[in-house]
Amino acid sequence: MLKIAMIAGEASGDMLASSLISAIKKLYPNKVEFVGIGGKMMSDAGFQSWHNMETLSVMGYIEVVKSLPQLLKLRKTILKELLEYKPDVFIGVDAPDFNFYIENQLKQAGIKTVHYISPTIWAWRYERIHKIKKSTDLMLCIFPFEEAIYHKEHMAARFIGHPMANDIEMDIDSYKYRSKLNLPQDKIIYTVLSGSRKREVNSLTKILADTCTKIAQRVPNCLFVFPFANESTFNIMQEYLDKNQVSFNYQLVLNRTRDALKACDFAIAKSGTVSLEAALCKKPMLICYKINKFTEWMVRKKITIKYVGQPNIIAGREVVKEFLQEDANAEQMSQYMIDLYNDKAQQQAMISEFYALHQQLRQDANIEGARAVLELIGKC
Repeated sequence: MLKIAMIAGEASGDMLASSLISAIKKLYPNKVEFVGIGGKMMSDAGFQSWHNMETLSVMGYIEVVKSLPQLLKLRKTILKELLEYKPDVFIGVDAPDFNFYIENQLKQAGIKTVHYISPTIWAWRYERIHKIKKSTDLMLCIFPFEEAIYHKEHMAARFIGHPMANDIEMDIDSYKYRSKLNLPQDKIIYTVLSGSRKREVNSLTKILADTCTKIAQRVPNCLFVFPFANESTFNIMQEYLDKNQVSFNYQLVLNRTRDALKACDFAIAKSGTVSLEAALCKKPMLICYKINKFTEWMVRKKITIKYVGQPNIIAGREVVKEFLQEDANAEQMSQYMIDLYNDKAQQQAMISEFYALHQQLRQDANIEGARAVLELIGKC
């Protein structure tokens, strides 16, 4: 039996890892056991999660410091379990600060290691690549420019494309997905993506709710859909909306983020993987994000890129308008979305950019990633 250990740290990693699990099963006909730390989607694909994935879903310097004792305890526990389990290969899915330590220790013990999703060394803290090289046997890259960066440092890396580009169809039938979610066909639907971490949702909830209120005052017959990847973030938003008795029409959905994106007319997305997901679903949108002042100060000292939204980073220019920090406010964001609603030419131009982006990233990533992993351990 082939034994594969994996650790994913948040909803986006759970999604990516679940697709990789399915692809490995497709390419390797014999029995495979997948264990480690993962979420619901990985479990649905046949993964055994030994610990709660939400423990790893921590953002920001201050928040990490507060959670450090719990994280260190989990790290020690899972490392001991993995060393005893002796997997044929370990795959760390994103969560770089946690996973690279695990990978380093396992590699020293003679276990092959793969990291899926390159850290943003091209955006900040490039020097991390030297630690990565010592910890990881193979880097799986999802953006086209990343492979050459690792090859320059004499490290094995492979651009496999982005799995979402294969999972999401080029042309989307919004009517079908509205039916799946029991959403009305005759309304203008905005899908509002506040994040998968509690801290993200807490920092954006009021801003997003106020933005929706202002849009609803100017855009007739609209509905706001809030999808969430876990119950804890779902409850944060539900409690806020109930407590403040908001005036706009809304619906909250759980574990149906992609369906909610495919069903909508427009998207309001926090920075991160969901912004790329919204772009691949070809939805006119904006990107927003807000972090605490100390974290912002630390990031600005190190960051080397102009944009934070993944569609913009890949394109090398602002395809999607970004509202960050003080600019992430209801007045500016609502006005932009209202103007976008009224500007059909701008909507179409954005959609055309998203089609080109989709074609660039559509490389059958799940199969290519699975093949690379199996080749590394001599099983393909």
